[in-house]
Amino acid sequence: MRKALLYLVLLSGIVPIAQAQDIHFSQFYYSPLTFNPALTGAMDGTYRIGGIYKNQWSSINSPFVYSTPSIAGDAKLFSGKFDGNYLGVGLMLMNDRSGDGNLRNFTAMVSLSYHQALDREANYHLAIGLQGGMVQKSIDFEKLNFADEFDGLGFNNITAENFKYYQIAYSDFAAGAVLYGVPNNRSRFQIGAAAFHLTTPTESFFETSENQLDMRFVVHGSYATRLGQKVYFFPFAQYQLQNADNELVWGANFGYNTNPSVRGVPQIFYVGCFNRLRYDIVPTVGMMMKGLQAGLSYDVNISSDLNPATGGKGGFELALAYIGNITPPKHYKKIYCPSF
Repeated sequence: MRKALLYLVLLSGIVPIAQAQDIHFSQFYYSPLTFNPALTGAMDGTYRIGGIYKNQWSSINSPFVYSTPSIAGDAKLFSGKFDGNYLGVGLMLMNDRSGDGNLRNFTAMVSLSYHQALDREANYHLAIGLQGGMVQKSIDFEKLNFADEFDGLGFNNITAENFKYYQIAYSDFAAGAVLYGVPNNRSRFQIGAAAFHLTTPTESFFETSENQLDMRFVVHGSYATRLGQKVYFFPFAQYQLQNADNELVWGANFGYNTNPSVRGVPQIFYVGCFNRLRYDIVPTVGMMMKGLQAGLSYDVNISSDLNPATGGKGGFELALAYIGNITPPKHYKKIYCPSF
């Protein structure tokens, strides 16, 4: 019965595929190019590389697979040469797999951003960003069962469903803006908004369909501050809206600097907890050291609607990022508060 339920869940998200939500990460702050292209190049260093891997629904028996690996890299151009103004360029690749039908989503996006300094010392910036690329999706319908195949005893592989395409591809675009700054050497902030699927592309495996991928809107904010000499506080919030679906993720990480010198480069170990409203509690743990950042999280399902299929289990997520410098960064304020 559990497996039959999952077939219905899968079909509700695949056949009218334009109604499904976009892929999202619990540790979204490790994957900035997936929620705001204006964040391309927004970092202390001159380049950033990273990856994030999500695996979920482990309670569902094989061959169900739900995994999402993503890698990205971005860099600053002309940093420190034009009164604090600069460009950002980036590339993001993602390959998602889900369900018995092996639904695959391969996405490749290029980002470009412009960062305008708002003060003489370039401690505050307003950035705008654009993103564009290709999405390719494929599915193996022979591995799926449909409602009209059920004859009372089992699935007989006879269906009236007629799918034209086993693979589709389309171009996709996004835009965003973000305001960020360093008020003092103990804190920094970031607030922004973005819109995805600007051209509402058609996404369907049927020969004739008017299903379009609805625009996704994102609003986000974060703050980082040092409390006393050793303790750090990193609150985050992100709200997403797509068609009738919405999601709010909020929470915070608390870090402790293990470096004996408070004026040296922070070496932070952190723990935290986030809440995906109505659905998950997400405990987190990680470290930040000399440009290297790593985080691990696990989604604990609290939704009663999903419990029959998931058994209360969610999914784990592993994130890595490295921020480096080709040339030393220049700041009016010496910053002792790192950020993700």
